[in-house]
Amino acid sequence: MLAAVKLEDKGIPAIAVVTRVFEDLAARMAEHNARPDLPVLVLPYPMEDLHPDAIRDIARAAYPEFLEMLGVTRG
Repeated sequence: MLAAVKLEDKGIPAIAVVTRVFEDLAARMAEHNARPDLPVLVLPYPMEDLHPDAIRDIARAAYPEFLEMLGVTRG
């Protein structure tokens, strides 16, 4: 989260990626660091017990939204 804030402070587009359980904390941290509009991609929770293939599926499903939040299009 703070890495994304620091990147944004340097003018480098960034997205914070958190699991659902940290969604509210991410919003509060962004607000506290004067970045209330920091994009936050929220992934499911819990993930620690998931098989690596399931985690890859989640990442693949989230990737288009990640690119969209960055303003990048695949072409």
